[in-house]
Amino acid sequence: MESILSNAAHKPTYHNPDSMSIAIRQWTLEDLPSVRRVTWDTWLDAYSSFIPESDLRHYFDAHYTLDALTQLFHTPLMNGFVAEVNGSVVGYVKTKFNKEENRFYVSSLYILPGRQGMGLGGKLMIAAEELAKTLGADTVWLGVMTQNTPALDWYKRHGFAFVEEAPFTMGQTTVVHLIGFRKIRVAAKALH
Repeated sequence: MESILSNAAHKPTYHNPDSMSIAIRQWTLEDLPSVRRVTWDTWLDAYSSFIPESDLRHYFDAHYTLDALTQLFHTPLMNGFVAEVNGSVVGYVKTKFNKEENRFYVSSLYILPGRQGMGLGGKLMIAAEELAKTLGADTVWLGVMTQNTPALDWYKRHGFAFVEEAPFTMGQTTVVHLIGFRKIRVAAKALH
């Protein structure tokens, strides 16, 4: 499981919402090249201070090829939503419902660094929670690297409790991954 908000989330940025069109929608096969771009750009921004770029590239090339993403796209109980600004994909959330564990996971939540702070992560999380409810889940689970403090802080501010640790390996680098959860709110409201 991966989750990301980069250090860019703490840089003040002004976005005039009146001049932007924002949409959250189910992902399509045509979105997968954009999903790859968003993933790579956010990884470099958020992870490169503690994971060598060669290890990021190794993991990316193994798990985020268009073929691998297409296979995920067609996997039952795997789903995704994209965030668009002015028609361009700038973020996404990938989810998985594990029937055996009866757990609904947000396995990835990525927003391009220049688009963080606009509430897109919260909107994507609401879309994921709505899907979770339709599957009968009442809790969302996710993982975040301990060194990714902006993301960890964001999840804690939004009610996630972290209860497990697990190693997560990219290439030859292994980091501590915190596993956390939050009960789905009855009336979903935007997270900022």
